[in-house]
Amino acid sequence: MVLMNKKAIMKLVLMLFLLGFTANVVNARFDSTSFITQVLSNGDDVKSACCDTCLCTRSQPPTCRCVDVRESCHSACDKCVCAYSNPPQCQCYDTHNFCYKTCH
Repeated sequence: MVLMNKKAIMKLVLMLFLLGFTANVVNARFDSTSFITQVLSNGDDVKSACCDTCLCTRSQPPTCRCVDVRESCHSACDKCVCAYSNPPQCQCYDTHNFCYKTCH
């Protein structure tokens, strides 16, 4: 009886793990590089991130957001939202108290 309960618990744990993994991939908007770059990140994301149009509030400290619309978000973006269009139009919804360097 105990062995049967252990098997059921292991199946439940495996199903929850696979569900969580699938949800992460779906949240990545089916971009295969998104999940890979999250796993293999080497810390250079902030150094290579750039933004041409950064808007900031006048508060202290300021709240800044990059409003560039491109085919993909910059490398340090955590909340990237892409329109289902061809080509995709993506915008980063992260907020910081600084602006990234300009791209061009």
